[in-house]
Amino acid sequence: MLASRAAVKVWIAAAVVAAAALSIGNGCSSKNEVNGGGDPGKSGSAGGGQTVGQGGSSPGAGASVGGGSTGGANSGGISTSGANTGGGATGGASSGGVGPQGGSATGGSASGGSAGAGLGGSAGSTPGGSSSGGAGGASADCGTPPWRKLNVTAAAGEHVHGDAGLDTRAKTMLGKLIVDLGVTSGGYRSFLAKRGYHSIGVSLGAECPAPDLGGDRTRVGTCRLREFATIETNVKAALNNLQATYPEEDWGYFLTQDGKNIRWSDVAISGDSHGATTAALVGRIGACVWRVLSRSGPRDNTCGLGDGHCAAPLSTPSYDPACPDANVAAWLDQPSKTPMDRFYAIVGMSDGQCGDIEFNMHRTGYLGVPTIFDTKDAVFTGTNQFFSSTQGHYDFLVASDGALNTPAVLEIVFGIPPENRNPAF
Repeated sequence: MLASRAAVKVWIAAAVVAAAALSIGNGCSSKNEVNGGGDPGKSGSAGGGQTVGQGGSSPGAGASVGGGSTGGANSGGISTSGANTGGGATGGASSGGVGPQGGSATGGSASGGSAGAGLGGSAGSTPGGSSSGGAGGASADCGTPPWRKLNVTAAAGEHVHGDAGLDTRAKTMLGKLIVDLGVTSGGYRSFLAKRGYHSIGVSLGAECPAPDLGGDRTRVGTCRLREFATIETNVKAALNNLQATYPEEDWGYFLTQDGKNIRWSDVAISGDSHGATTAALVGRIGACVWRVLSRSGPRDNTCGLGDGHCAAPLSTPSYDPACPDANVAAWLDQPSKTPMDRFYAIVGMSDGQCGDIEFNMHRTGYLGVPTIFDTKDAVFTGTNQFFSSTQGHYDFLVASDGALNTPAVLEIVFGIPPENRNPAF
């Protein structure tokens, strides 16, 4: 029997309470990962001080349930760092967007990188004001392809259900899902919904101590895999319940035909602070996903220099290039299930963890070079490593207006096609 819409709203509210109960706050809330408290998205103190704005846990787990399954949390992988099938030269960025009509985004090799060859997804029917959409861009696909066409028939407008939603006013519905983790619990992200994404925020459950490297490099990665198991359970439950209640929005498109598994290859995962590192781990050793964006992360090492801030010029590392392995979580050295041209990070240079974050990107093989994006004449194409000269530990997705050029960076990261950029609604 299909759940009623009222029942789903009650179910979502219950999930919010469950998520709040699960978070123990001993990793990101300790001095290991926090640089100042405060409300999401507020810039912090000047003079090199730490910026507040953890991004905070967006309230509630969204349309999710508690519990953790172990499915999908296996180590190993397929693609090693830097190997982008259909992509460009190592050190370049894959800026290929989401192609309409299920076609491939135009690629072609450019010096320093390429847009890559997209394996087009299924076209969708969206009479509510949106043209049909499909997948494309980045490297060759992995995971489970769509088993049918996207079929969004909801009326034109923004449709929000707790921590889940979409906006059918977007010119192209992309057939992509953003799963937001926040710090430990994410929310609906209208920035991406307005640009054609389905959006869900979920809880990752009990927060792992991090970086937690005392005598055992494997411990923090093992713990974060348990977070991934909880994320997977929550996302799958949310998609099934949303599809049952709002079939016109086609949440089931992101599930396998039997509804038992998530089609991660059409899912972008993103988190802030602690969640930023968990998102990176998910893409590396959890599942092959469409995109990974770490906001003020990823970390899980203690290789940054001095006060942890990053100093200009960024060509001079703010970390120890010869950092001992004992100071680096073992999962950073595992082969990546997700091609490296799909990993992105945005970090503030006055973040007290910036050096550690920069080291993580170096160690795991993020494309491009560290690049400052928030100056007037900044050129920030050709890289997957974005640095803000004006912010610290900050949530760049929740508060996308806090640093110059952030919307343009996010549109690159998430492969937004030209017709969906800068929406006026």
